[in-house]
Amino acid sequence: MVEQQKQSQLSIKQFCADCGLSYQTFYYWSKRLSSPDSTQTLQPIIFNEHEQTKVESVIITFANGIRAELPTTLNTTQIKHWVDALQ
Repeated sequence: MVEQQKQSQLSIKQFCADCGLSYQTFYYWSKRLSSPDSTQTLQPIIFNEHEQTKVESVIITFANGIRAELPTTLNTTQIKHWVDALQ
């Protein structure tokens, strides 16, 4: 919607009125999407597997300094939820 507004050459207020959007909501998302925090970068995940060791948790360290220790019993959906929440 932000890109559509730019291409429409309408003012933000007029664009929102024409599309039935809240000006405040449009402004919020416009700012959020343009902030540096909204860009996502891929971070490599390196697995060190040792056959003799039974691993009960996995430690993930994110580029922003957050470190999480997650149990190995989590399924992929749960892992994705935690990774998304911690980034």
